[in-house]
Amino acid sequence: MSVFTLALAGCSSGSSHSASRAATVQVKERDFRIVVAPAKVHAGAVRLVVHNKGPDTHELLIVRSRDGNLPLRSDGLTIDEEAVEHSTVEVMEGKEPGATEHLLVHLRPGRYELFCNMAGHYLGGMRAYLEVT
Repeated sequence: MSVFTLALAGCSSGSSHSASRAATVQVKERDFRIVVAPAKVHAGAVRLVVHNKGPDTHELLIVRSRDGNLPLRSDGLTIDEEAVEHSTVEVMEGKEPGATEHLLVHLRPGRYELFCNMAGHYLGGMRAYLEVT
């Protein structure tokens, strides 16, 4: 899979032409919920603006998932990240409440699951889907 990712910093003067043409998706994380808007975009460069609305630290994993049935680790609480490594597009490490992160990813058509894999967060409902056409 040819996927590239770039972390964007504010108004960087080094932003590429593809970054300026990227569709923007707002991702809001809060305890046991992720909201993605819009939930459907065209394939290509996509800018994700991830806001942690708190009150806890949250991470974000983006995995291409055909059926939305991701495998759990033996703890029964978290996704087995090694098992989905081949279809993982991006991993944003834990961010404190109030933090905003900009991610630029290149997405092929398909269904992507966005989730927080902190202990119990995925099972508690911290997941959302993004459809790429």
